[in-house]
Amino acid sequence: MTTTKTRMDFYILHTVKKTLSGHNIYRQKSIYSYILYMLSILSNIKNKISDIINRKRTKRRLRNYHVVMDDTITSIYVNEHESTEPQIFEEPPPPSPVATTRLFNTEIDQSAITNDYEIQDLLRIMDLYKFDISNITLESRFETLVNAIPNASEISKIKIKLLYIIIANDWYRDLFEEKKKYPSVKVTQRVGVFRYNDYIIRIDDCPFSFMNESDVTKATINIKNDNIIRPFLIYMNIRHNPLTNDICECRKPRCECEYKDNVENETSTCEIGSHVFKKLRTNTISFSIQHYVKDSVLLYTWVRENISSDIYNRFLSIHRVFFVHLFYKCALLLRDIHSVNIVHGDIKPDNILICEHDNFNINHPERCKNFTVYLIDFGLSGFHKLGVGTGGTVPYCHPEFKNIVDTNRTTRYNWKKIDVKHDVWSLGISFLTMYIYRDFYNYYNNYPNYFFLKNGYVSSLIMDVISDTPINELFTKMMTDVCIPSSEVCALLEEMK
Repeated sequence: MTTTKTRMDFYILHTVKKTLSGHNIYRQKSIYSYILYMLSILSNIKNKISDIINRKRTKRRLRNYHVVMDDTITSIYVNEHESTEPQIFEEPPPPSPVATTRLFNTEIDQSAITNDYEIQDLLRIMDLYKFDISNITLESRFETLVNAIPNASEISKIKIKLLYIIIANDWYRDLFEEKKKYPSVKVTQRVGVFRYNDYIIRIDDCPFSFMNESDVTKATINIKNDNIIRPFLIYMNIRHNPLTNDICECRKPRCECEYKDNVENETSTCEIGSHVFKKLRTNTISFSIQHYVKDSVLLYTWVRENISSDIYNRFLSIHRVFFVHLFYKCALLLRDIHSVNIVHGDIKPDNILICEHDNFNINHPERCKNFTVYLIDFGLSGFHKLGVGTGGTVPYCHPEFKNIVDTNRTTRYNWKKIDVKHDVWSLGISFLTMYIYRDFYNYYNNYPNYFFLKNGYVSSLIMDVISDTPINELFTKMMTDVCIPSSEVCALLEEMK
């Protein structure tokens, strides 16, 4: 087709050249018009031929089809001019095998490890101490706890198992960020509250606080409130006095108390796993792990950074809309746990987290509401009128406990049965301090001498300072001996919104 077209174009051009070589201009114009006419006819003929050829090609393609039989693709091409024998195409080669790494008797996709910096960090600790975890089986009790973590991926479970080994061997001194240190005379291992990336880990040689956390976790399992931060794993080692069967409270490195849970008989036969288990049992180490709330700050720290240290906010009355919404959101958290007869037992600004949203502005009437609060630390929690506690931390303790003086290293808290009203008091004194002083205090001696009465209750002189009638009435009802329940606190605050 291409050769024919080329010859035709050459012939036309040759004819035009020969014809136009004359000198009669009228004859040249006439011939020129005729040639244009002939060119248009030839162009139409060429287009029609091209259309016919294209239609034939399309029709031929449509007559192709495929037959799939036994996972083998057979292509059949029907054409009267070509062979009708089917052409068989071989199957593609199988994909290359996935690279895996064996951890705790489980093959883990290497790409999952490569894409997770956290597990790489933990595995480096294992390599540093030449600790081979390829075929380790940990104690069955802990394995059961790990497998019960809701919605946990295989990688997440591996991380928790690695943390178990690191805690048992006390390899976390340079790995975890220390948030709070607990005094201990029983072990040399560091105990306290630590943060490791997205986890908050509490380690202690005394099991009581973990028993409280366990009670709270079980009692609040049906409360679907993600703002109440509870541990997702609680591991305990509890010794008992052989004579009284009481839980060990000895304050010395070695005592006569013993384990009665017979866990030793249920541990795995893996030598390395048994060695790790024995370290935890020898030091009576218990621990809990919960998720870290990203971009959150302790309410104590937040108020100091945004109100106390800000000259503009320090000497102005606190923004009422913001204050009421903050108070209300914290009261809602109390109402939820009180609904299942759980007492937090340690309500204070250090156990409330606040997380600002992107468009938050404390001085804006609407954007000042754009924040979230969280309730943490259930180490002193228990059941209403059944559990035992201190009523909180000085100076937020309820006066019933007589913990109304500043503590020091030799001072010990008084303990008694806890009540939901103790939480309400602690929340009230926290927000009363914030409302009047735009700050939070950690000691009684930070307050004016006339702030508290001798029995630990708040003086009426302080209440008289509050000119906002609804807020005055709310604090008055919260700071009495028989204070209102948290549900009523929420109702009164909702009316002020």
